[in-house]
Amino acid sequence: MLNILRAVFCFPRRKPWITSIGQTDDEDNLSQCDEKKPICTNCDNHGVECSFSLVAPTPPASETLSPSATISETSPEQNTQPLSRRFRPYPYSNGGLKQTFKLSKPKDQPQSPVEPTEPPVEFLPFKSISLADLHLFHNYTISTYQTMVEDVDRNGIWQNHIVQWGMEFPSILHLILALSALHLAYKNPESREKYIQQADDHFTFGVRTVTSVLSQLNADNCQKIYMAAVLICFNYFGRGPRPGEYLIFSDAGAGEWQVLMWGVKTIVMSYHAKVFSGILEPNVDEKEPVLSDSMSIELHEHTIHVEALQRLIEQETTDEADRAMYTKAISDLLIIMREVYEKRSIGDPGVGLMHLLIGWLYRLPEELVSLLEQKEPRALVILAYWAVMLKYMDSVWFMKGWSEHVLSGISGYLQPGYRPWIEWPLRGKTG
Repeated sequence: MLNILRAVFCFPRRKPWITSIGQTDDEDNLSQCDEKKPICTNCDNHGVECSFSLVAPTPPASETLSPSATISETSPEQNTQPLSRRFRPYPYSNGGLKQTFKLSKPKDQPQSPVEPTEPPVEFLPFKSISLADLHLFHNYTISTYQTMVEDVDRNGIWQNHIVQWGMEFPSILHLILALSALHLAYKNPESREKYIQQADDHFTFGVRTVTSVLSQLNADNCQKIYMAAVLICFNYFGRGPRPGEYLIFSDAGAGEWQVLMWGVKTIVMSYHAKVFSGILEPNVDEKEPVLSDSMSIELHEHTIHVEALQRLIEQETTDEADRAMYTKAISDLLIIMREVYEKRSIGDPGVGLMHLLIGWLYRLPEELVSLLEQKEPRALVILAYWAVMLKYMDSVWFMKGWSEHVLSGISGYLQPGYRPWIEWPLRGKTG
């Protein structure tokens, strides 16, 4: 087996440590590179592209991959031919070389017709996949997916179905690889730059492909497109807070994340019943709502401040429509608050709060979102009493720092006369 593996690779003479581990003369000859240009003799004999060529081979147009080099389908003709592995480099986005396993016909092996009665051989629907991407995929399947679920993945959505859908829908595959790269960047800060570059490449391609199929949204693909949109939102959180961007508003007006949220809204409004059916049908929580003594005290304090805010806004707001809009948002916030503290009472991890907190943003009317984009002070103050609860998700790697970041944006834009209204949320963010 060792000789077979070495026959796949071409090692240059300038790496003497490679041939020093008990090789025979034949093994040494097999693995040595004579550095003949444009391709060394060993690579030529074994039908591989030389990994140490000065110029990386350019694939034909039909084989061109995305910048992150993930995945194109093999043709039926290729699937009926005997295949062997070869190891080739291709350009990295930063100018280096990235190693990629590729399935192709051996150079010197004659073509042999397939018997008519022989069924076609099935291969993975990938022409090539980089080792870096395999690393990201492996990390997702053993680690990242576990950070997306409350306790256990009861329907197997994040562990099984999303992965399977990724094989059928390239957008999802790129987006789970992007999320995995961000997770690795978090776990390995010394290699953060490398993983962020990989995440950005996959995210860019994933978003582009989702956008291209939105015009073809239908009952058959709406669940996959919806989950791709959800993954885009998770990736946005995982990339971390950015200066001038505060989820639902920004220095420039509309927030980037809010634009992504509208994409999710569009899909859900068009195919709500179909999206939330089958494996995506919401689970009924069989746990009885409880409120521990400590959580009851925290909720009571939070409620007192929100109800005081509601009275202030009602006194200040003369327009009936605006008053009704603010009152509705605050009433919804009070409901969400109780559910958040109940979940915390039974020890649900921070990710279990995601649908509650993001659900409140999701249901905000366009008029209130517009006021937030304009930095209207009453709207900003209401948002502050929501943002303080994001700190309860700090145990989730992709939500760290978001509470402080959003509150700092609110504080920075709030007029001095309204700053006393957010003293409690600002204290709470560090409590």
